[in-house]
Amino acid sequence: MNIYSINLADDICADGICCFMSIPKEQNHLGMWKSFLKRGTASYGVKLLYTALEAKDIVYRPCRCLNFYLKEVDTPNGPALRVLLRCGIFGKNCRPYTCKAFPDKADSFMHDVPAPCIYNEYLAHENYVKLKHKHIFTLFYAIKDDHTLLRKIFPGYTAEEVRKKLSQCSEVGKMSAIWNEKPSEYFILEVSKVSSVLYISEAHPKITGVKQAYRLWQGHIETWLERHYGSTWQDYLTRAIEQDDRKKIH
Repeated sequence: MNIYSINLADDICADGICCFMSIPKEQNHLGMWKSFLKRGTASYGVKLLYTALEAKDIVYRPCRCLNFYLKEVDTPNGPALRVLLRCGIFGKNCRPYTCKAFPDKADSFMHDVPAPCIYNEYLAHENYVKLKHKHIFTLFYAIKDDHTLLRKIFPGYTAEEVRKKLSQCSEVGKMSAIWNEKPSEYFILEVSKVSSVLYISEAHPKITGVKQAYRLWQGHIETWLERHYGSTWQDYLTRAIEQDDRKKIH
């Protein structure tokens, strides 16, 4: 019987998703401390799957320091599971500059100009997403069906109990995959869209439209548009802005 729903915890910033998608491949943002920092729970077998109908699937591995946890909560609709993402270097002042400065600073993570975090774009209207990414994408957590990992991500429960909870959740699927390793089974969970967990600031407000996003992150967005549309990128931008304006009128 499926008895669980699942969502992001509303008290933890979902920018932990950037700890999958916006880090250097060799994780050199951790500098000389990379070998000494304690491994986060995500590094034992949690991945992020980027998928779209018109694009090739991409699998992202987490930062070494990222912790991924599940917790059980009671809701008016019954028991539910919550996903918590948190950097293992708890004090933000102790984190590498590239991490603690993102997404407010230009030289954070892999961006050399100001850029929105990927979760902000994930929440944005499809008009913006289609313009910048050329397709609507979906994000999934892929949780390896591994005894050690399952025990670590749900403290207080055995691996078998965690496996049972995930199997009873109506929003969790199961798949086999080979991602640069031997074949493995994964629990697949769609990353939910929860505005309340988005990190926002004066430099990084919630994306409300194409014109607003372009004004804030012009250099970053132009780079993507030139890559997708070549010399005609301005025509695509103008049409997308016009579509936004028509929707606001109606």
